[in-house]
Amino acid sequence: MPQTVFIADLHLSDSTPELNRLFIQALDDWQGRVDALYILGDLFEAWLGDDAADGAALAAAARLKAFSAETPVYFICGNRDFLVGRRYAERTGFTILPEQYAVSLYGKRYLLSHGDEMCTADTGYQRFRRLMRCPIVQKLLLSLPLALRRKIAAKMRQKSRQIQNRRGYVPAADVTENGVQAAFAAHPGCSALIHGHTHRPDIHHHQVQGQTVERYVLPDWYGSEGGYLAVSPQGAEMKKLTLRQT
Repeated sequence: MPQTVFIADLHLSDSTPELNRLFIQALDDWQGRVDALYILGDLFEAWLGDDAADGAALAAAARLKAFSAETPVYFICGNRDFLVGRRYAERTGFTILPEQYAVSLYGKRYLLSHGDEMCTADTGYQRFRRLMRCPIVQKLLLSLPLALRRKIAAKMRQKSRQIQNRRGYVPAADVTENGVQAAFAAHPGCSALIHGHTHRPDIHHHQVQGQTVERYVLPDWYGSEGGYLAVSPQGAEMKKLTLRQT
């Protein structure tokens, strides 16, 4: 049966050996069996530049390169790996898409995104996001010595963990109705939205110009488990992944 697969929020690194193996296992299972693979951000825990790829990133690139030789792979950057660039894309064989991208699949038009731009209630994060998406700022960051980039990234992750531990779940960190409506307004004709980022997988329904649309929040990956959304002519279905013991 024809199907297209969507994943997000794997957060791969040298410190996640089980997740790294699960990703390779998933690619093995999908090889030659899917029409396309879309990675909607945060494939990696952090990305300091294409010149700083760790072992997990190099292994993922090698497997993706073989996979993409048969099946197209598309990538939308997330808030953790927004510095993924042309050099790594060439190494993997995937195509980098804009932060919001509309695609027609099996007679239905889907809007794709990592999702963080729709968390409009978190005004502090949105200011930071606009700064980090500025090409001048990105060029400046990538010009810094790698050791300094690592220090900056470590400090940012530490601050993020402190905020999460202190605040727990807060609505401001989730996608808002205004964010969803703005996304659909910018891409008329879409009847469904697929995104990640929030780590709260679910299927939501919204009213857009008098029509009901679906919003699919992709599963995050953790430990030895993950998940994906399979879109086919029959519709969309969330599916789980578990690392098989060897």
